[in-house]
Amino acid sequence: LLVDDPEGDFVLEYELPEEEFFVRADKRRMEQALDNLILNAKKNVVPGGVLKLSLILQGDSLRFSVYDQGPQIPRENMDKIWTKFYRDRDCAYSGSGLGLAIVAQILSMQDMPYGVENRPGGVEFYFSVPVFR
Repeated sequence: LLVDDPEGDFVLEYELPEEEFFVRADKRRMEQALDNLILNAKKNVVPGGVLKLSLILQGDSLRFSVYDQGPQIPRENMDKIWTKFYRDRDCAYSGSGLGLAIVAQILSMQDMPYGVENRPGGVEFYFSVPVFR
């Protein structure tokens, strides 16, 4: 799916499970965390690049991930990006430096593991939510 967005053009891909799962989470806060991760990805994806949303069952958890094809995060900055008001000086866009700090706080408050990894050609942010059975 090619998306022409005011913030740039990119190819949107997604991977969803075949079956339905239920989780216990603060819906409003989780929407805020996902919105922040997707906005971050949209700002960093290269023109015509891939932005991929994935939801994969791993054991008793659902792993949400947002991948953007774009510049990788220097290893020395990986922990800093979750800090309030942190902004990469080499970044092509400006922001408040609060988006990822809010994500970290929301996920920490709900005891949900989260992180970021450089992947071939881009960056993947992820978090896991226990499945309700």
